Amino acid sequence: MNNHHWLLALLALLLLVPFLETRAFEQQAPQSVILENGFSYADLTEKIQILIDPQQQLGFKAISSTGRQRDFRLNSGKIGFTDAAVWIRFSLESRFTTKQPVILEIDFPLIDKIEFYEMDGKGNYRLRFGGDSIPFNLREIEFRNTLFKIELEPGQTATYYMKFTSRGPIQLPLRIWNYQAFTEHSTSSHLWHGLYFGAILMLIVASVVGYNLFRASFFLWYAYYLSCYGLLNFTLVGFAGQFLWPETPILQQYATSLLVNLVIIGAVVFSGKLLDIRKYSRAFFLIFRTLIILALLGIAISLAGRLEVANRIASLSGMALVPILISAAIVTYRKGNFAARYFLVAWGVFLIFVFISGLYYWGMLPYGFVTAHALQIGSVFEVTMLGVATADRVQLLNREKEEADRLANKYLVLLNEKLEDLVHERTVELEESNRKLHELATHDSLTLLLNHNAIIHALESAISAVERHRQPLSIAMVDIDRFKQINDRFGHQVGDDVLVAIANTFTSSLRGYDIIGRYGGEEFLLILPQTNTEDAGELIERLRQSIADLSFTGTQGKRVTISVGMIAYLHGIKIDADAMIRCADDALYRAKANGRDRIEWGNCTTILNKTGCAGSEDGQR
Repeated sequence: MNNHHWLLALLALLLLVPFLETRAFEQQAPQSVILENGFSYADLTEKIQILIDPQQQLGFKAISSTGRQRDFRLNSGKIGFTDAAVWIRFSLESRFTTKQPVILEIDFPLIDKIEFYEMDGKGNYRLRFGGDSIPFNLREIEFRNTLFKIELEPGQTATYYMKFTSRGPIQLPLRIWNYQAFTEHSTSSHLWHGLYFGAILMLIVASVVGYNLFRASFFLWYAYYLSCYGLLNFTLVGFAGQFLWPETPILQQYATSLLVNLVIIGAVVFSGKLLDIRKYSRAFFLIFRTLIILALLGIAISLAGRLEVANRIASLSGMALVPILISAAIVTYRKGNFAARYFLVAWGVFLIFVFISGLYYWGMLPYGFVTAHALQIGSVFEVTMLGVATADRVQLLNREKEEADRLANKYLVLLNEKLEDLVHERTVELEESNRKLHELATHDSLTLLLNHNAIIHALESAISAVERHRQPLSIAMVDIDRFKQINDRFGHQVGDDVLVAIANTFTSSLRGYDIIGRYGGEEFLLILPQTNTEDAGELIERLRQSIADLSFTGTQGKRVTISVGMIAYLHGIKIDADAMIRCADDALYRAKANGRDRIEWGNCTTILNKTGCAGSEDGQR
């Protein structure tokens, strides 16, 4: 049988038994509870009669009147969430030989307000209050559950009325105790709860230690989940109200819905990490995120003061967690995540008890030991199995570490055997990286030509070469005509396209040993080594015409032209790169002034004259 089959069978069995018990329970007739000498306790749950006041309009006099007596019905054992006031009555028959005090215990500490009416036989009544809205120092008996002291005379038969209202669930497990039996019961109960919460605390510490050892985040999320879950149970059984906030009962009313949502967040995140849900199932990963969002919404509703809504959402969300997490575990297990097997057993059984607890709080299941303590019973099994799951995960981590060490040793052997090859490959990679870095540092990112600094350096090198070898050298300063108008009219993207197209034309039209660079903006500097003025003029004229013939889609048919200022290096004159560029730039300005789309030559014979180059009228730009 598959894992999910036996889980569903177990769920059906656990849900069926309480309903069968309830059917027999509802058929019993109401009767007084007889208290005799030597009794320990009596369970009133099956003996009380209930009247529901949907509008919370009835007072004690109306409830206790003769006309209302027929409206009381035998307790069905199922109330749960309700906006109505719940009235109950029960009768005690004393067969004590002496006057004896007894204790009435309401073993459900989450009810907000309890009113206890005790008749004196003369038409008068005594009213006492309880519930988690009452500070502990104002309670009749300071205990985690609400307690009332009742004095019974020998042979006395008395009827008592109680009213319950709450923004959370209402359950009515009532017991009558003698003092000694209650003391023994509370001592053993505290001992059991101490062992339970001690085990939770130890597991939290173990999870934190596991995180410090293995740095696996699921340990930390499990510690968070256990902390919230432990505090939730501490609240559900009444210890939080007694020991953590005894004088601030409003915290008790907010704590349950807030903690349920925090537990859901912890359970979902922990489960997602343990099951590696993002890897194995994208659908469940999204479902998990949705659950977290709903839990955060529940927290917001709680903080907004809508506790009656928040408590219902928290209960439904907790119950929805059951099929979702079990289904996620089955899916990941089938896909090869064997870590899910212990998770499936641990959480599968535990979450069934969570489901039972939710049905109990909604009033769909009657009070009983299993239904009232479902969370504690299920969590004991969960703690045990998740301890096994944690050990299994640690063992898996150790195996992975050993495998990693083995692979590392194998790699070291290969590294020693092929060290020279690796060093050579690394050297090639570094050289390639350096080449790319040098290219980035020396080239314009848009046109891929040499940038300003690189072209200046190239010109200086070219001048040094021609001086040594007595070779000719020409340079051309090129400027795109009316480029600013192109940018302003057609946009910078079109301007960039023009720059790239012209740069590509330079590259394709010039010779392999010519040097091209973007001097700045729309200006370019062309270095023509071993080229006299005649050849340089012909070459640049062909280039000018090629650019004039270019067509651009973004300029609406407008021609793009260039103006060029040229200069030839003259041997015997001491001239540097800056002076040649100034002279070529001066010739470029004359080309602009003379109508653009043309070439003008400068003269270096006057370059040493501070007034400027020959051919310029005033030596200024």
